[in-house]
Amino acid sequence: MKGILIFSDSIGFGRGESPNIGWAGRLKQDFEPKESHNCLFNLSIPGETSTSLLKRLNTECKARIKYKRQGDKFTIIISIGMNDSKGINNKNNINTPLPTFKKNISRIITTVKKYSKEIILTGLTPASEEPFENTYFTNKQIETFNNVLQESAKIENIQFINTFKEFKKLDYKKLLADGLHPNKKGYDELYNIIKKEVLNML
Repeated sequence: MKGILIFSDSIGFGRGESPNIGWAGRLKQDFEPKESHNCLFNLSIPGETSTSLLKRLNTECKARIKYKRQGDKFTIIISIGMNDSKGINNKNNINTPLPTFKKNISRIITTVKKYSKEIILTGLTPASEEPFENTYFTNKQIETFNNVLQESAKIENIQFINTFKEFKKLDYKKLLADGLHPNKKGYDELYNIIKKEVLNML
C-alpha cells in the first residue's frame, strides 16, 4: 500500500473552483489508479494555520498511517503558511509572528518524522494583494514566510517545492479566482509545478 497525507489550508482544499478539487484532488486522480491499494487523504482545512495544524497533526497521522506489510509507504505533504502570513485589519498586524511560525514548522516536521521519512514541504503562492475578507495578503510577507519553509526544509533535509517562485513566473493574477485562491486554470498550473516533484518521489 502507498498512501499520501496532505495537510494544507483552503488552497489545498481547492477553494476557487467548483467542485473543490484543487491540486490535491488532481494528485488523487493521478495517484490512486496507479495501484489498487493506493490512497490519498486530503486533510486540508480552509483557514488552517501552522498553530491549528499542530493541534491535530499527531492524531490525524496516527489514525491513518499503518505499516502492516513490507513495502507499505506513506508520504506526508505539508503546505501551510498562507493564513499565518496574512494581515488582519491592516497589513502590519500579522496573524502569526514570524518567530512563532518558525517554531511551529520545526515542530510540525518533528511530528511527521515519527510517522514517515517521506516528507515534502511545499511553498506558498503569490496573491493579487487586494484586501480579502478584511484580511491582507502581501507578496512581500508571503515570500518571507515562504523563505522560512525553504530554510526549514534545508535544515531538516527534506524535499521543498518552491511553488511561490514558480507560480510567480506565470501571469498569475489571471490564474486567481478571487485574488487569493487559484481558479481552475490556476490549479492546473499549480499542480503541474507540484506533480513533477511528488510523482517522482512516490
